[in-house]
Formats: sequence, structure tokens, C-alpha cells
Amino acid sequence: MSRQPNSTDLLLQDLIQVLLDGKAHADADMLQSAADAGEYAGGFDYAMLAFKDRGLIPDTRLIHAALDSPWCEEDSYADVIGHELLAKAETSIAS
Repeated sequence: MSRQPNSTDLLLQDLIQVLLDGKAHADADMLQSAADAGEYAGGFDYAMLAFKDRGLIPDTRLIHAALDSPWCEEDSYADVIGHELLAKAETSIAS
């Protein structure tokens, strides 16, 4: 019997879609594995590292949602890189 997805599962699915749209299929598979295992904090770290490495900037709503998640730990890769990506996204919108 499978469980119903929670809000964190749904957020990770949105982040996986960003990776797939950016042709980062191996990274999307790794993030899916983390999500399936319930490794949410590690999943957010992995996602943000993958976005940074691939030069992908997700929609600011997704970045904010990830940063607001209880699984995004202060000073983690997800937190630090998420804020960097948010600053880049907001700078590109302003220009």
C-alpha cells in the first residue's frame, strides 16, 4: 500500500521537474530516490547543489517554498545555495 504524498513530496516533485526540464535526468533520478526514501533534508541539499552546478534557477516561488520548508536546515547547502539562487533570480527579474 502506498502512502499519500505530503506537501514536501509535492515540492520535491516540482524541483525534480525543473531538473528534467533542464535535461538533468541523472540529478532528477537521484532527487527522486531521496524523496522516495523520505530523505527530505538531503533531497533539498542535493536539489540546490544540482541547480547551482547546472546553472538552473527555479521559479522564485519554488525557491521560497524550499527555503520555508522545515526540512531546509539553517546554514545547509539548501539554505545557502537557495538564497544565492533567489538573489540571482530576483536580480534577473529586476534587469
